[in-house]
Amino acid sequence: MPKKQRRRPVRRRRPDNDGDAADNLRRMDAAAQTLVRGTPPAQLRSELSDRELLLDEADRAAQLEPNASNLARYRAARSQRDVARRAVQLSDAAPPDPS
Repeated sequence: MPKKQRRRPVRRRRPDNDGDAADNLRRMDAAAQTLVRGTPPAQLRSELSDRELLLDEADRAAQLEPNASNLARYRAARSQRDVARRAVQLSDAAPPDPS
């Protein structure tokens, strides 16, 4: 009678998220800086509220009909909202323009 084969344990590599988080933060800061340079502070707040509304809409769509397209839309809306939020933080921290 042949020996019963034993299953080998599945070993998964843990992703190294340390570098990814720093890269994501750098990318978000760069996008926020670009937004700050080209947009007046009052419009930045309006942009943030618009992006929060888009995120709410994308979240609702992803909850009602979960699929890859709605998930991608939600992730894009979330990152755009995060960039706008960071831009508002940067503009609040920046000294007022003397002009």
